[in-house]
Amino acid sequence: MANKNDWNEWKGLTEAEAAERRLRYGANALPVPKHRLLRLIARQFRGIFNLMLLIAAGVTFSLGEPIDGAFILLFVLLGTALNVYQEHKSNQAADKLKAYLLSTITVMREGQEKEVPTDSLVPGDILKLESGDIVPADAVVRKDRDLLVDETTFTGESIPVAKRSDGTPDEGALLQGVVIVRGNALAEVTAIGQETQFARIAKTASSVQAESELVKSVDKISNFIMKVTLLTLGFVVLANILIEGRQVDVTGLLIFAIALAVSAIPEALPLVLTFSLSRGALEFAKRDVIVKRLSAVQDLGSVNLLCTDKTGTITENHLVFTNAFKLPESPYDPLVLARLAAINLQERIPEPFDRASDEALSAEQRQSVEQFRLLQEEAFDPALRSNGAIVKRTDGTTWHIRRGSPEYFFGEGLVSRAAVEDWLQAEEEKGHRVLGVSCDDGTGQRFGGFVSFVDRIKDSTIATVAAAKQLNVAITVITGDALKVAEAVGREAGLVTGSAEVAEAAAFLALPPAERKKQLASIRVFARTTPEQKLEVIQQLKEQFTVGYLGEGINDAPALKAAHVSMVVQSAADVARETADIVLLQNDLRVIVDGIRFGRETHANTMKYIRATLISNFGNFYAVAIGSLFISFLPMLPKQLLLLNLLSDFPMMAIAFDRVPAREVERPQRYDLHALYIIFVTMGLVSTVFDFICFGLFYRISPAVLQTNWFIASVLTEILLMLSIRSLAPITKAGWPAPSIVILSVIAMALAIGLPMIPATAAFFEFQTPTMAHLGIILGIAFAYLVVSEIVKRPLSGFVRRK
Repeated sequence: MANKNDWNEWKGLTEAEAAERRLRYGANALPVPKHRLLRLIARQFRGIFNLMLLIAAGVTFSLGEPIDGAFILLFVLLGTALNVYQEHKSNQAADKLKAYLLSTITVMREGQEKEVPTDSLVPGDILKLESGDIVPADAVVRKDRDLLVDETTFTGESIPVAKRSDGTPDEGALLQGVVIVRGNALAEVTAIGQETQFARIAKTASSVQAESELVKSVDKISNFIMKVTLLTLGFVVLANILIEGRQVDVTGLLIFAIALAVSAIPEALPLVLTFSLSRGALEFAKRDVIVKRLSAVQDLGSVNLLCTDKTGTITENHLVFTNAFKLPESPYDPLVLARLAAINLQERIPEPFDRASDEALSAEQRQSVEQFRLLQEEAFDPALRSNGAIVKRTDGTTWHIRRGSPEYFFGEGLVSRAAVEDWLQAEEEKGHRVLGVSCDDGTGQRFGGFVSFVDRIKDSTIATVAAAKQLNVAITVITGDALKVAEAVGREAGLVTGSAEVAEAAAFLALPPAERKKQLASIRVFARTTPEQKLEVIQQLKEQFTVGYLGEGINDAPALKAAHVSMVVQSAADVARETADIVLLQNDLRVIVDGIRFGRETHANTMKYIRATLISNFGNFYAVAIGSLFISFLPMLPKQLLLLNLLSDFPMMAIAFDRVPAREVERPQRYDLHALYIIFVTMGLVSTVFDFICFGLFYRISPAVLQTNWFIASVLTEILLMLSIRSLAPITKAGWPAPSIVILSVIAMALAIGLPMIPATAAFFEFQTPTMAHLGIILGIAFAYLVVSEIVKRPLSGFVRRK
């Protein structure tokens, strides 16, 4: 076994050497993508909507209609500019927030341990690695203690691999990105930045971002819209050619068909989606939460089960020593032994047990501790649930201290459960956490006793649990603590009302599958959970719930990957932080509960736009398309169709910032496309009927009168529909929309009425100034449409709730 001097011989670089090499080799980071703004702009044209609009503009220009082509391009450029601006702002905000997530590592500099940013590492630096670290650069092991690493990133093998300083080159090599599973090591950096194996792979591999249910659903809706639009337009063009024969104006008909297709496409949908998600991310940022995957904002809204450890989230994560127990024949002080297991306290951030042990020492006990110096620390072993230290006393004796869960000492046969059962049970029923200690001072390993600590629940915990219940979100604690301790904390927090709601993970997982499924929904606390069991529990829960998981340790990484939405605190192990979708800069469970509400608001607002745009666009689309078959002129000119689309879309885009009533976020919302299509067909039919009423009233007067009046009526009815369908509740009970929606709606309606009355714009768009009588009829149609929409909407809202 290596001694302290073996490790101290590695002094590391001097600060001057590190500075010189930093200038020579640069930063330990992957290259920042160049021309990011240009790439962002280019990405906007990968979507099916923008591509179709560009094709439509190109065809329109080629048919000799530059004004109509320019209008279509205006739509593309306007939507793209807004989208690029929003995403660019999000990227800039993310760059600033990355400073909060500055990754650091311990290195040896001039013989002293120093915490430095990983991007400042240079070749030759000596890394001090321990369990939970992600190796920040390619390195070679120089000294090791029971070192195991996870090389899954490179090999795909999940079995940990042993690394040795005295083995073959492969046995001593550590690649950037591998995870330290167990043990400690000193490793010398051999390559950084673009020279690492990880960087070489990154150059040839494309990163794949997980798609949320929202994105998948939007893709399905997009494909549906494209198919319906193209089939309908093909039929309309063919029917017009057959009806009019040789007299048909093919060029004008094609331009009309293109404009009609543009009017049916909800080209603002990607923008609304971006606005909605960014709004949620901004709300998170205000609460010191970093969203690494933007779609996780919406995914969080679908969570109906939030799993978390209790320490630091339910409780304060500040342990206070409460009691000690030792056998009558034991010569050791349990609190002193517990403190000696963390003797190097001043050189690192202390663990809660370490800090509590130190704070509880009396003056006499502190004098006893000061008689020892550290020779070697032994990393925490998750399988054994214990850690240790080798210390040397001033009298020359060497002590081997071991500290861990009571089960470890029972398993090692150091103490019988019967001898300590009464004391242990009394402490655990109070919710106290108990550690056992043992000591080998050269006479053999002997049990040293128990020490107990209390971790009080946070002041905000009870209110947070109540807020989660209002959102119909269950909270389940998954902890390694003893059953009685976990139950006591669960009862105090308001999560548990009976013992049947608490289970040891091993006992639960040993049940037959049918019994597990039966009990799963009622269990609020899983106790004595090992890392492997934690993953298995999460996978079981996913069968019945949409699971959000808040973790922090290296052993949480598999469970974080398994959960639908993964969250960690800033102090989490590197591997856990890299895995997570969301990072909390403050360990506060209330933030996550609020985030679930934000996610549901995001979902609700996105669905408002989808409902409104599908109903209004396709109601008008079918009416205009079919109406063209019964008259010898176009029912609405291409430029008028494009203007209609522009005026109706701007108020709809503001729906991303709409208010959402509390009742609409009480339960997780799903993307039920079947229910969406029922609403779309039913309400779209109402829209089409009123369009035909308008068509029937004005088509005999003149082409210009029909085109102008139908344009005004379409803008007014689409905006009124949006105000109605923004909630499935009656409009009188839906609450006021956001101010931006009201303002943009008023502006759009004023422009719809005003543009045909201004000579210059009327001439440009080929409008005819409407008479006051016609305006009165149009307003009457719009009001009647709102009333009928409200009537039809009521049974549909009941259908959606049942679904």
